[in-house]
Amino acid sequence: MKVSLIISSENSVLENDIKNVLNHVKVFYMKYVPGHGESERERRKAFDELSGMKGEIEDADAIIYARSYGVFSKRGWEEFRKFFSIPLVISTEAIIKTLKRHDTRNVFLVTPYNQFRHDFEVKWLRDLKFKVVGSVALGRTGGPAIASTPHDLVIDAVSIGHRNPEADSIYVACTILSTIPI
Repeated sequence: MKVSLIISSENSVLENDIKNVLNHVKVFYMKYVPGHGESERERRKAFDELSGMKGEIEDADAIIYARSYGVFSKRGWEEFRKFFSIPLVISTEAIIKTLKRHDTRNVFLVTPYNQFRHDFEVKWLRDLKFKVVGSVALGRTGGPAIASTPHDLVIDAVSIGHRNPEADSIYVACTILSTIPI
């Protein structure tokens, strides 16, 4: 199976992590831009950039959109599905569907982010009707800092969540955070 992987230009780890578990992966980098990609202007810029790569991206059996930019909402998921003509896995949608499939109501959140970005992730989960029963923000800002997060920090944060009796699930955020080797 041929897979196209779309990631942020700040993501220096996912390509290698994915290639440890999948064969025949072609990686496409999108420019990092600040924001969440939820405004009309931001989403239009994303689709303009993707338009230049669309033919090559669709030369695969499936696409993994492994970023959150533009897809924090069901509307974003629908627009990306309409844009591409082959099967598409959207990271944010897959997270929510997985949590729901496991009847998760109470989430313990682990992010590599600084507090401002971490709070956005908490709000996103709450807006989707999950109760965030605890969380750990590892305090990192920017792709290089997130990509270099020591595995021990992630493991320690997850173990804190594991000890939370209210948590139905632990969600470790960010495709720039290398977790497949863990």
